[in-house]
Amino acid sequence: MRELPKELPPPVKPRLDRLKRGDEEIKMITQVRCYELITPLFGGGVNPGEADPITVVRGTEIRGQLRFWWRACRGGRFNGNLAEMREAEDKLWGATSTEKKALPSQVDVVLLTWHAGESEQPFEVVADNRTGRPKPRLKAKESVALPYAAFPLQPSEEEIRAGGIGMKTKTVRTNVSFTLKITYPDKQQQEVEAALWAWETFGGVGARTRRGFGALKLVSVDGKPITQPGAAQIEAEIRQALEKHVMSGMWPDGVPHLSLEPQMKITGRHAEPKAAWDYLIRHLRNFRQSRSGGSPRQSGRSRWPEPDEIRRLTGCQCSRHAVPLSNIGKFPRAAFGLPVVFHFKDRDAGDPCDTKLTCGEQDCDRLASPLILRPLACRDGAVGLAMVLEGTGVGMVPGGLVLEKEEGSEESWPVEAMIDVNEAQNIPPLNGERDVLQAFLKRI
Repeated sequence: MRELPKELPPPVKPRLDRLKRGDEEIKMITQVRCYELITPLFGGGVNPGEADPITVVRGTEIRGQLRFWWRACRGGRFNGNLAEMREAEDKLWGATSTEKKALPSQVDVVLLTWHAGESEQPFEVVADNRTGRPKPRLKAKESVALPYAAFPLQPSEEEIRAGGIGMKTKTVRTNVSFTLKITYPDKQQQEVEAALWAWETFGGVGARTRRGFGALKLVSVDGKPITQPGAAQIEAEIRQALEKHVMSGMWPDGVPHLSLEPQMKITGRHAEPKAAWDYLIRHLRNFRQSRSGGSPRQSGRSRWPEPDEIRRLTGCQCSRHAVPLSNIGKFPRAAFGLPVVFHFKDRDAGDPCDTKLTCGEQDCDRLASPLILRPLACRDGAVGLAMVLEGTGVGMVPGGLVLEKEEGSEESWPVEAMIDVNEAQNIPPLNGERDVLQAFLKRI
């Protein structure tokens, strides 16, 4: 790990308003933009799942985010030509230079100042005294983040047993803020402004931004405070900005992008961003984990078809689950992203061991979720945003879907996710809606 600096780096010298390139004089725009994170920062550093130990937020990370959101806004003008889009992207945002061709970025992104905030543990290991003899037990700190959103930070059962009561668990950072200086040619103003707006509205910094971590609030530009819209005006402002920043046309295959007519839902007003975020995550959990029956001691059975189909494929089932609830041999929850790990609590009683749903193509092990969930700060509190990115999804997975056994077995089965109208009628959480993500939006 890199050593922490004893002093802050020297201040960055302002760039000239005009640059000379040969006989051409280029007018430059320079802005200083201040941000606060309204949700915890998850990862984003040199080590997976950890914040950067030096700057917390990194300029290279932000440049990468801006590249992504530039494609999401402006890629439609290339009418499906990936090579042309890539050439324009490299010209604006830079690419690896060669001896024959230098491709420096036209956009200079510099982190001026930052506040690292506080380190918080979404999970802690406490003493469980219910048996009369203290045992380590995992406890979620919902004041930091709901466990359904922060589950990648949750230690395994083996780690809990080894670490014991009071063990140190992975952390996030709260109350993070930073100041960014960005400089770019004035002829690229529309391109850069589109990327900035989309990043600030739909993106964030760090990991798991599509589940709301690292959500941004723009505080000021060049020292001028930004007035947030009221909760009632946010949806209209987003739609107006989409008209301004998103190009019409056809994106190259597999490029996630925004739409002028987005699948989007804005929630009602909440008192503060954490409440709006919690509202979204609880709805996602309840939808994806929809169950029938159950009791405080025993959770009910899933109302989705995947568990019964896994039992059929593997030939393993607990006696309590001998009668299937579903005869639909599909995996519709793949729509939320891949991989998906299925864990059966009753595997000691005959249910299957852990299985993983993933891409059929060997070089594709992950499909980022098209669903974005995050809070948006407003003048009178906060609202929740749920939106589906276009151009990606389970229907475009290379090689189709494969269900694999996780425990030292090479056994696998090709499976499907897409359902028809009749199947949608018989999957209770969908309520007849074939599009799984649209069915979720209707529940919010």
